[in-house]
Amino acid sequence: MSPFAVSLPNMPIELLDAVCAHLPNHDLVALARTSSHLHPIAQRRLYRHLDVSAAAHNLDVVVTLARSPAIARHVRTFSVAISAQQPVFRAFYRALADALSAMSELTALGLHVHSGASWVLAAARGARATAYPRLASFTCSFPFDSHVARFLEGASALERLELDTAPTANPNVLPRISAATIPRLIHFVGSCQAAKVIVPGRPLESVHLHDGDLTEDEVAFLAQSTGQIAVLGAITSELLVPLLQALARHLPYLAYLRVMAPFHMSTKIPDSSFYEQVASTLTLMPELMDFELSGMHWGSSFESNETGPKRIWQAAPLAAAIDPREDAFELSSEYAFVY
Repeated sequence: MSPFAVSLPNMPIELLDAVCAHLPNHDLVALARTSSHLHPIAQRRLYRHLDVSAAAHNLDVVVTLARSPAIARHVRTFSVAISAQQPVFRAFYRALADALSAMSELTALGLHVHSGASWVLAAARGARATAYPRLASFTCSFPFDSHVARFLEGASALERLELDTAPTANPNVLPRISAATIPRLIHFVGSCQAAKVIVPGRPLESVHLHDGDLTEDEVAFLAQSTGQIAVLGAITSELLVPLLQALARHLPYLAYLRVMAPFHMSTKIPDSSFYEQVASTLTLMPELMDFELSGMHWGSSFESNETGPKRIWQAAPLAAAIDPREDAFELSSEYAFVY
């Protein structure tokens, strides 16, 4: 044997871990069964990123995590999807709750299950709530309720939050969260009601409201963000021009704006004066690059004057939905999100 040879048990853990990082799951399973020395290394890699669903036939992984907290702590990204056509027993949700309480090292979490199962986020009675100091992204099918609010209290590193957009029946019972909760949040998707609680005091850059009615009062709440909101998507029944004027006053850094106005657009066919008013109001937003109204794209171009180039917005509808200009909003940029 070469004097420079190193036996497997004496090899650095970091080196073995790097080798395991390049193995597919079926090889990791085989490796975990090879020796007691390789088992924890392979197991750590095997459970690091989990995508669980009935379609993938791997729901039993949740039970494994619930029974083995030591394994659950290896998980970094976890997503589970249960469709209404593939219901599961309540025992599965209890196992999911136990598994989540042990996955304290998560960086991304997606829970696409029954909207009434938000209780899986709560700690068992008498147990201390789990903290998730590394969790950066949380997506779920739950509305903003007391269980979600309590969960957010322990997610100090959260940057992206996407909740169910269904409005709460009684907005007066919305939970409150402390000012120190989720201090790094920059992206939010959810209901207009939840935004009133979550946005103020947090450095939001992107907000998408898929329910409710964006009014000037709601715009004032969005303006309480400590960040510079550059992307906004919302639904409104307000008169468009006054709403755009409010957005120009309160959110001066908007770069991309998408507004759905089904009631406004269905009651009156826009005429030339409407387009002119909208175009004039859009010039009040110096950072705005793209604007869309109920699926209708608003084009713009640059015009030079004494102070330099100035964006001029169209005063008539575009025939095409996609603007081929180089300065059009790039849908692959970090500020673009799919609806």
